[in-house]
Amino acid sequence: MTRRVRRRRVVPLLLLFVAAALACAGDEATDPEEVAEFVAARRAWAPGERDALIQDIVTNRRYVFPFVGDISDLAPQLYADPDSVTVLVPNPAFQPTVVAPPVGMAGISLFSPTWNIVALKVSTINTNPVPDDTTFWHMAIWSDPLDAGNHGFAIAFSRNNTFNITPINTTNFDANNGRAGAGAGEFHEATATFWADVGGGGRYQVTSQSYAGVFATITSGPYLGGQSRTGTQFGRVNNSAHVRQTGTEAPANFTVSFDYRITGLPATEILCVFPTPCTTDVPLLAAVRGLRLTRLAP
Repeated sequence: MTRRVRRRRVVPLLLLFVAAALACAGDEATDPEEVAEFVAARRAWAPGERDALIQDIVTNRRYVFPFVGDISDLAPQLYADPDSVTVLVPNPAFQPTVVAPPVGMAGISLFSPTWNIVALKVSTINTNPVPDDTTFWHMAIWSDPLDAGNHGFAIAFSRNNTFNITPINTTNFDANNGRAGAGAGEFHEATATFWADVGGGGRYQVTSQSYAGVFATITSGPYLGGQSRTGTQFGRVNNSAHVRQTGTEAPANFTVSFDYRITGLPATEILCVFPTPCTTDVPLLAAVRGLRLTRLAP
């Protein structure tokens, strides 16, 4: 399947600002091996674009992810801003002739400009055992605006709102039942192709996140009875080497690399206490059903 790319004009001054800000972000930002190929930026929604995207995700159950399950019904909150959407744009500081792809990678990235991107934090508390069993998942989710069935994710377990996990290793994350480390992958629904980072040296870092929105009750899906609210996440996913696990769509491998430490991602926080008011133990459900990163695509 060939990616359809819808290009939008990006204000040059915005890109220059992002490049200058990243240059001041520390030594890692100026290290060629740490300069991401894409950065986050905001643009206005096209007329009807937001409504069409949300309807597609909800109606066709596009957002089913390993471990966290089906969050399609949360699309209105994931894309809550009625005026603008956060997208990935080329990083003017990136130098493809300098940055070598990870070992075994055929190219730099499969991303296309204008892919939208959001973030998620999931906290589940099972009060049955003593002490309580608590899971903290953090995610960045990217999606093709022309086909939400093409979407990817980075996921990490951390008890803190800030973390810096390297390398991303989906195999280890899966083996630890999502309770340690980080994983990443991308799924194309039409071709049933799934790529995953199985230890290529990638980094998932969250530098800050906050949630100032008002909690609202979740009325459907695996987090029924829980609460969700809006916020912002800042961080990056860098040099995440994705290798095809299922399907036949080309390429066999590619690298994901984007930075949102300057322009943060719109984020949703989910809080779910089981067995009440939430009625589903999501971490247990994921394990029982085998909805794991290396065994079954979303």
